[in-house]
Amino acid sequence: MSLMSTNNALPDLIFVTGMSGAGRSTALKVFEDLGYTIIDNLPQCLLVGLIDGLKTQTITLPLVLGMDVRAIGTEVESFLKTVDDLRSVYEVRLLYLGCQNDILMKRYNVSRHRHPYGTRTLADGIQEERDRLSPIRSAADHVIDTSVLSVVTLGRVLKNIFGRPTSPQLQVRLMSFSYRKGIPPEADMVLDARFLENPHYEEHLQPLTGRDDPVVKFLKHDKSWDSVFTSIKNMLQPTLAGFKNSGRSYLTIACGCTGGQHRSVFMAEQIALYLQDLGETISVEHREIGS
Repeated sequence: MSLMSTNNALPDLIFVTGMSGAGRSTALKVFEDLGYTIIDNLPQCLLVGLIDGLKTQTITLPLVLGMDVRAIGTEVESFLKTVDDLRSVYEVRLLYLGCQNDILMKRYNVSRHRHPYGTRTLADGIQEERDRLSPIRSAADHVIDTSVLSVVTLGRVLKNIFGRPTSPQLQVRLMSFSYRKGIPPEADMVLDARFLENPHYEEHLQPLTGRDDPVVKFLKHDKSWDSVFTSIKNMLQPTLAGFKNSGRSYLTIACGCTGGQHRSVFMAEQIALYLQDLGETISVEHREIGS
């Protein structure tokens, strides 16, 4: 991977271009998850309107523009001049995604997409595009060769370079449920709370839920709870770190018990408190008690 940078400040405006098949669409999805406004394949002739929109603040920053060779057209020098002019007003980055010819050939053969220069052989079209974009590659602030990068790795690289303090963080959704009514289909992880003693068989606890203090005290006194909860916490920290590094934007953890009223609710609430203390973004819902 070739990576160049001329400035460490976070950008207001990013132009994403490069070889067709090198991963521009994938990169734009990553930028969208990072909180950037996305415009794809804006023809160069419409850049004047974009600049007017930036001046009047009708177009939201930070902004990412995806531009392939068709959007740029034959006026490469004019495009580079526009980028330079914008630098005098905004923090601008030019990102170029490259890829080796043989890898591009394989990607096109698998996807069966038509190359922008489809009237020629694929090999000739790739070389013509590379030649036309050569001045842009030379002027780019960042050059990333995606030949050997997976989608996950490319996302991680872009997040490391362009992630902002205001970029959306991993959203952790905790929910409780009853096994009698089925495991939530959206669950990424399922934790079983049925190892705990069941408050349902305690008459004074039966009408309460796992959020009520008497139930919480009852379950915390269960001799199994402390060791199991420690294991859950030890498992969650590296798990969340892995999801964040992969570029995942959400994670649903479902806690289940027989009725979905006591033990699963308690477990979900305790995990939520723990993750909130770690600074995670949390939402909690309890399917069977309607909250």
